[in-house]
Amino acid sequence: MKKWITLTVYAAALLLILIYRHELQALMENVSLPLSTGFALAFLFAFFPVLPYKLLIGSLGFLYGPALGALTAWLAVTTASLLQYTLVRRFFREQGRAALAKFSGLERAGQLMERRPFLVILAARLVPLLPQALVNLYPAFLNIRPIVYIAASALGKIPAMLVFAFVGQNLFTDLPKTMTVLALYGGFLLMVYAVYRFVLRR
Repeated sequence: MKKWITLTVYAAALLLILIYRHELQALMENVSLPLSTGFALAFLFAFFPVLPYKLLIGSLGFLYGPALGALTAWLAVTTASLLQYTLVRRFFREQGRAALAKFSGLERAGQLMERRPFLVILAARLVPLLPQALVNLYPAFLNIRPIVYIAASALGKIPAMLVFAFVGQNLFTDLPKTMTVLALYGGFLLMVYAVYRFVLRR
């Protein structure tokens, strides 16, 4: 149920952006933000996820272009997730494992993640059905090497960063191309999810 609520909220937000895209374009064109400030804001909102991060990626794409916007967002969110992972692993790991042991569903999910850590974390980043803050914290409670977590997380974030930075630049000027890219991205997510389920059944 929560997944559908999340998807509904995102769909409503996208609809509002489409309806008021010209007003938003006029507003954004008057914004001048140094790259360092953009990175700092992206890091802040990644560490404290009070806003849908895809909106921020799109804003960075509009301000700096798709390549630089995606790179800025990727560096910020990767740094923030690594810091969260490190802090939780250092100070709250034992409390986290004790809490997981109380819930059989979470314990089974943890065992799966420990068996195939790279695949599960990569899939969780590529197909963002789970809250990304949870994906940052959950592996820190488990016996997963930091290098595996970092590599899977960093790689898994790249497609979304590129797509939403591109959308941020083109939404106001080329709506058909934007919708085509989003449709292709949706197909990519479905394919990744299908492959993930197939591999897990083996």
